[in-house]
Amino acid sequence: MSLLYAFFIYLLIWWVLLFTILPLGVERHAEDGKGFDSGAPKFANIRKKLIWNTILSAVVLAIIWVLVEIDVIRWREWFDAGGTP
Repeated sequence: MSLLYAFFIYLLIWWVLLFTILPLGVERHAEDGKGFDSGAPKFANIRKKLIWNTILSAVVLAIIWVLVEIDVIRWREWFDAGGTP
């Protein structure tokens, strides 16, 4: 797998995992009234979630890279030949 393929696969993994990780550990506001949304988080921990998302995405990409290199996933046939397996 070339670095360009790995980069774009990493971006796809990163975005999918981001939307998976964002709702984890969110505590909602219990207050009602004007100016409060009951679905808004008290503290979203965005920085922490972005860091964990980046690390987890790199691990998933590394697993995919290894599977491609040992030919468990045969993406070379798809990408290099331009056809379907």
